[in-house]
Amino acid sequence: FLQSVWESLEDAGYTRESIVKKTKGEVGVYVGIMTSDYSLLSARNVGKETNVFSNGISAEVANRTSYFFDFQGPSITLNTMCSSSLTALSLAYDSLKQKRIRLAIVGGVNLSLHPNKFLILSDNHFLSKDGFCRSFGSGGDGYIPSEGCGSVILKPLKQALEDRDHIYGVIKSAAVNNSGRSNRYRFPMVKAQAKVVNQALTEANI
Repeated sequence: FLQSVWESLEDAGYTRESIVKKTKGEVGVYVGIMTSDYSLLSARNVGKETNVFSNGISAEVANRTSYFFDFQGPSITLNTMCSSSLTALSLAYDSLKQKRIRLAIVGGVNLSLHPNKFLILSDNHFLSKDGFCRSFGSGGDGYIPSEGCGSVILKPLKQALEDRDHIYGVIKSAAVNNSGRSNRYRFPMVKAQAKVVNQALTEANI
């Protein structure tokens, strides 16, 4: 994730020093992570001569990024399952809107580090039986987990225009909710999904 943030800053035309100087360090880091199986890898080394252990604390991802770049805004790693990165983006959006920070780094990491992940997915019937993913599509009976890491830089549109940044997109609103007590724990409720979409559209005045 640290490499991804560095790449995002380079793409935006900033260095570690220039971004801290421009924002006075008021930069928040928001990272979504669903699974972190490093601790399972470490368990295999217990009692061995190598004694090489991995840190399974996901909070390190955001906090080490803030430490490395000297960002002094909120530094948050969160896990809301499949919505982790989008929830991170929503939190960053709110912080920018409330002027608590001048800039936000938002992203997510999803890695497949240990067979345990696939055993759990298989046991709970999440995996596609034919190897194809058809999210919400006809004939879909599961999904295929993948790996990835990415980050984006967020700032108020007015400031981005003044700074003559290249702008990839504009976020007009962000909303988060939960299905509450629904038909099934691991599946979204249509009414709850409609409600949160409507909330976002209303706040964006669309």
